[in-house]
Parts: sequence; structure tokens; C-alpha cells
Amino acid sequence: MAPRIPHHLAIVVLVLLSGCDDEGTSTSNNTNNTSNVNNTNNVAQPALVLAFGEDLPPRVRTRLTSLLAPYAPSAAPVVLGSADTPPVLGTGSRVLGFGDHPLCDDLTGPSQRPQLAPEGYLLRTGLTTQGVPIACAGGSPSEDPGPFEPLGAVFGAYRLLERLGFAFMHPLEPLSPPQLAFPETLEEFSAPRWALRGLHLHTMHPVEMTHVLNGWGPGGTDDASGFEAMLPEWESVLEWSLANGQNTVQWVLLEAPEWMEFSRSEARRERLARLVGIAHEWGLRVGVDAPIALEQQNAFRLIPVTGGTLAEELTQLTDSLDWLMGAGFDFIATETGTSEFTHPDPARMVAWMDTMAAHLDEVHGVFALIKVHCSTGQTAEGYADPRTGEDININFLPHHADPRMGIMPHTVEFYAFNDPAPTYGNTDFMYMFDFLAYEAGRRRVVWYPETAYWVSFDVDVPLFLPVYGHRRLSDLRRIAGAENANLMGTGALERMDGQLIFSSGWEWGYWLNDVITARGAWDPHIEADDDTAFRRALLPLTSLFGDASGTLADLIVDTAMAQKALLIEGLIDGVPPDTIEQRNGQAYLQGVETWDDVSDLAASLPVTAASMTQPDRLGLVDMRTGAGNYSQEVEPLLAAMVSTFGALSLRWDDFAQQVPAHLEPLYRDLAVGAKVLYLRALQIHGLYDYVDAYWDDPLHLDETLQAWRTERLGQAREALDEALLEVGDLESSYRTEPDRIAGWGENPTAYRFAYLWTVRTLFYWWRDEGKAVDAPSNPCYLNIIDPARVSGSGSVETLQDVFGAMPSLGSSEGCLNPPTEEPTYPQDDLRARP
Repeated sequence: MAPRIPHHLAIVVLVLLSGCDDEGTSTSNNTNNTSNVNNTNNVAQPALVLAFGEDLPPRVRTRLTSLLAPYAPSAAPVVLGSADTPPVLGTGSRVLGFGDHPLCDDLTGPSQRPQLAPEGYLLRTGLTTQGVPIACAGGSPSEDPGPFEPLGAVFGAYRLLERLGFAFMHPLEPLSPPQLAFPETLEEFSAPRWALRGLHLHTMHPVEMTHVLNGWGPGGTDDASGFEAMLPEWESVLEWSLANGQNTVQWVLLEAPEWMEFSRSEARRERLARLVGIAHEWGLRVGVDAPIALEQQNAFRLIPVTGGTLAEELTQLTDSLDWLMGAGFDFIATETGTSEFTHPDPARMVAWMDTMAAHLDEVHGVFALIKVHCSTGQTAEGYADPRTGEDININFLPHHADPRMGIMPHTVEFYAFNDPAPTYGNTDFMYMFDFLAYEAGRRRVVWYPETAYWVSFDVDVPLFLPVYGHRRLSDLRRIAGAENANLMGTGALERMDGQLIFSSGWEWGYWLNDVITARGAWDPHIEADDDTAFRRALLPLTSLFGDASGTLADLIVDTAMAQKALLIEGLIDGVPPDTIEQRNGQAYLQGVETWDDVSDLAASLPVTAASMTQPDRLGLVDMRTGAGNYSQEVEPLLAAMVSTFGALSLRWDDFAQQVPAHLEPLYRDLAVGAKVLYLRALQIHGLYDYVDAYWDDPLHLDETLQAWRTERLGQAREALDEALLEVGDLESSYRTEPDRIAGWGENPTAYRFAYLWTVRTLFYWWRDEGKAVDAPSNPCYLNIIDPARVSGSGSVETLQDVFGAMPSLGSSEGCLNPPTEEPTYPQDDLRARP
């Protein structure tokens, strides 16, 4: 009898048998060759039989065969098409069925899954052929036509691989088990909660996929062979997406004056079409993000030249859309405003949005999305918020656009909707949840949260932050709960359409945040309490560790909860601070670069629209002027982070003896990340103690106090030096060429360095040490960012406002002209002082 399968419900009953005897197959004495029924002798010998239905894309069938071939007990697995029957099978044989193959009809075929929701899968055992057990994976088609139709079978296939022991954690490093763990008893079915589940690769940042997704090779726009050589990495990302329940991929397209000739060339469009075509062959929907008029971070602008007539701008807009659609994209996303903090006339913006949505729908038959940012302080005069009657938040202006323009409500950094979020002028992000809920059912709504922010906040420090995964799951559970309670849109069982993950790099354990968040869009575990839900979300990783899975889950949960308490909430012994401003741990462990300092200074000026893009801290230089109450308000928090993260790092070290050899790469990411997080806390605590005691003895007459200050500075320096060793060691394990993701040099982005260059050098650590020792008042100190390239004209205007109002800061030259050659550290013979 076919099971009744509710939406997104999963039931798993497994007895896993492993080994090298009849109950399992080892990887020894095999090859990567494959065999099919037509060239296999009818001799009773042990065989690994792979039976594929026609509902699996050929590219997926080929990949599954290559993954499983090393485990065949004979020279090669027996591969069956839908019309093939198995040869004579000997003792110890195994049969795996993927998709709608006749061998699986009575286990997972269409008659066995009549109520399985679109893209759901069914895994079952219980039948045999020639006495050999069969394990099958089947699934339902997608509601969408075209290349994404048979995704349920693909999702089932990868879930069966996981049950056999494979792991798809890091997008560039799938892991194979030493031996397959064949399921003796298996009954599992599941379907996704939300229809659109995707990975947005934020290629405005110089991350792993930035070169290839912009049509570059490592050597630049002319490096066609280098572009081709990186395509296997793209395929690995596509496989990761499917293995983690995603059906959509998207990235940001870039261009810059230095390579404008290539930007809209036919050669580039052919490379983009190649990327899209490969993704389609895997069965994935593909989108691209092309801002309408954004003047920052080398954005590919749909309207390259603004300021003419509206008709001229709309012609540019539609011409750009037509050019992009020539590459075969399935949807196009865009951005509002001319920067995160500036915007043109609202009526003009609405005209842009309306034209884009209508043109894509009527001419190309695809949909449009637009990001709804969480910046503050801007309204659209004359456009009312229907909920209040007041001028609407400029980021919410898409409410007034053509309903064919979908929205992507966006929050930044690791903050959940209801967390204190002292960033971008916010106190929290509940207003974004309210807007998302209001718009659901009125237009396409795709939730767009971050799993890394990058710019001086997290992975580039580096800070190991599994709290990201915890808070992303919390957001999805809040949304699902509101949907279940009919609190979305008009209340008539409305739901959002799905989620796109804003992903910005995978090393240093950030793959874990993406795994949790991606799978949360499939199942947010709404039926469980928060702790149980997070532990279930960790199972794709923790279950790999067998008997040690509970210990690993405890480690990750305890780390995430400690980070939530200390970094987000600023709790000390469970007690919250009077104010979260300058009293949260993240403000101190994150990096601070020149433009964070400029924003901090600008926030005190009435003439600037900019706001700080990360939490404010009590500054090391400000303390030299007597600012703040460090001893009572900040020091206890820094001490608590050292104590808590130090204890957690020791627990991560102790877990090493329980790690299987093939899982060592995953464990090292997390354990080294936990240690460097502790070392960062140790460094910051030492630097702040050193500076705080300055005013206790400004003339340096108290030898005991000065010795203590020297000791604290020395401990901070030892923490940095030890972290450098850890960073160098882990860099050798990066999943792609280290210089491409951790080096200095030109790339498609507006940055002259790759996303982990500041990790390789510990740039933010050196900058903090320099501030503690030398107390530079000029915010341009050690600047590495070109404001015109990264933020457009707005940041330069802000800089002029700051230096005009504060002439004592000196020259702004260092802000406007960052180094073109790679800097080295320690800077300015820093370690010779004091």
C-alpha cells in the first residue's frame, strides 16, 4: 500500500550495515570504470548494480555513477537504463535504484507516492531481485516546467547517497565514506515546505566563485582556458545545491571601466550561457542579480548612464535585460537606489521597476525580483505605507510597483528578526518580518538572509560563527509559524515563495551556516522546540560521526548559544546590559577598517545620510581621551568571552580523538575556527586592558602598573602570533587555490584583495594593535579600500563632510588613495614599540 505522505514530513527508519563482507562494500580493489548490462557476462558474481530512471538528468546519472564506482566489488558497477534488467547476481551483490526504474516501481514508483508534494522524495527498501536487496530513491516532479521538472528524483538520489555515508557539507569538497553503509531497512519520505530554495553567491565580494561566474579566468577576462578550468568547481557547487535540497542558483554580475570592453561582449555572454547551460543540465533554475542604477562595488548596471530622460533610461534598461536574457537566465534580480543609503526620485524608481517586471514577463516569460534592504533613514515622499498612511520606507517602495515585481526582504549579518541589531541604524529587524508577512500573497516574496556578511564582520577576521545557522533557522521557524497561524498577507493560508541564501564564502566553517540555512528552507522543523530543531538541523553533519554525533551536536549548540548570549545580547552571567550599544561582544571581536571609522565619525554629523554598517564599539583611540566606562561596562564582557570561548576551544580540541579520518577536514575547520575565535577574544581583552590603564598612570611613574600593561600587551601580541600560525596551517586545506581566495591582486570586484587576504595577514588584528599602541586619530589609518570603487560617490562625499567638520583629523589622502601594492605587517616597525 502506498504511504500517505503529508507535506514536508520526513520519517526515517534505518538500520545501517557497514563493512567489507556481504553486508557492505569497501573501496579497495576498484576502478572508476563502469559496466552496463550489455557487456556483463551472466556469471554469478558479486556486483554493485545502479539502476537509473529516465527522470534523472543525464549529468546527475553520470555523477552518481562516478561517486559509487569505487565501491563496486568487481571491476566496475553494473549500470542499468530504464529498459535494462540486471545480469545474474552473485552473493554479496547490492542494487541501488534512482528515479523511476522498473526495479523500483513497487517501492518508490509513481503508484507509491500519489500524495507526495512537488519535489518531494521517497526512499524505501523491502524488495529483492534474485534475492538481492534493493534500495530505491524516487521523487515527484517540480511544479515548474523545463529543466527543473524531475527534481524530486534528484533530491531522493542525493538523500540516498547520504544514507550510504556520503557527505555534501563544503560546496567544493564532497566527502566519500571509507565504505558504504547499505540500509537494511529504510522508509523515508519528505517534501519541501517552500517552492523556491536557492543559493545566492554574493560575487560583489571576492569569494570562491567570483571569477568564473563573471566569465573570468584566474588571469582575467582574456583567460579563456582558466575559465574552462574552473567549471568543475561550478559543477561541485551545483551538486552541493541539489544535495542540500536547493533548486535555484544566482549570483551578482559585475563590470568596471577597466574591462568594459569585455563586460557586454559576445565572448562574455557565451561564457555566461555556458554556466547557465551546465546548471540547467543539473536541473537547476538560474538567476542573475543586475542592479538598476547602483553605484557601488562594480555593479553591472541595467541603466549604465542615469540623468537623461526617463525614456532614454528605460531604453537602456530593456536593452540590458535583453542582453542578459541572451544567456538563458530564468529570472533576473535587482537592487533599489543608487547605493544602500541614497536613492533617486521615487517616481523614477517605480517606473524603472514597472518596466523591468513587465518587460521580463511579456517579452521573455521570466520573473523579476528586487532586494528590500534594511538601511534606515530614507522615505519615499508621496508614496504611502498602506499600514500607516505615512511616507513609506524607501526600501519598501516596491510595494507600489507592478505586482509582477517580486521582492527579496533582506537583513544583514547574523541577527534574527527579534535580536537586538545595532547595525545600519536599526534596533532590530522585526519591521522586515512585518513587511515580508504583509506582502506575502500580493506578489512573489523570497526571503533573503545572510550566512556571512564578510566586510570586516565575520569570515574575514576570521570569526567562527555557527550562531549564523542558529539564527537563520530561527527566522525560518518564525515565518513558518506565522504561515501556520494564517498571519501572512491577507491571512488566507498565504505563504512566502521561498528563500535565497546570501552566501559570502565557505572556508572557516561557513559551509555549515549554508547547510543549515539551505535545509531549513526544506524543513524548518516547526514541530519541535528551538533546541531540538537546531539539533535536527545539524544532523546532516553530526550523524556522520556515529557514536560521537551527540557530543559534536552538544559542541556546536553550546558554541552557538554562547555566541548568541555574548556576541548578540551582551549577556554577562545571564544579565543583559542597560543598552546594547557598545555593550555587545560582536562589536569588539569583529574587524574595524577605515570606512567603519569614517561612518562612526559621520554618524555624529547631521549632514550625512550614512549610518554604521556594524555594531559600534568603545574605540581604542577614543579611550585615550577618557571616553567610556571600560572597567564596569566593557571589561566584564571581554573577560567573559575569553573564559567562555577558551573553554569551548579546549572541548573542540578534546573531540579530535573521536573524529573519523575521512571527516578530518570538516572537523579542522570547526576546531581551528573555535581556537582562533578564542585567540581573538584574548587579543582584544589584552589590548583594551593595556589602553584602559593609560589614564591610571599617564606619566608612566608606577612601575608595577606599567609592568602589568606591558604584560597585557604582550599577551595580546602572543595571541596574534599564535593565530597567524593557525591561519597559515588551515590555509593549506582551503578547497581551492589559496592565492585566488586569500591573495592580493586584481579580480572582478571593487576590492584589490581576495576575501580571505585579511585572514592570511590578520589585517584587522594588526590594525587594532596599532590603534592600541600608536593611537592614530586619523580614520585613514591602514586603509585598504578605494571608496570610489567600493561605495561610489556617496562615500567620498561623506569623507569630505567628516574631514570638513573635523580639521584636526589631518589629511584624507590615505582614504582616497589606498595602496596598490600588497601591504606587509607588522606595520611601521610596530613591534618595536612601546
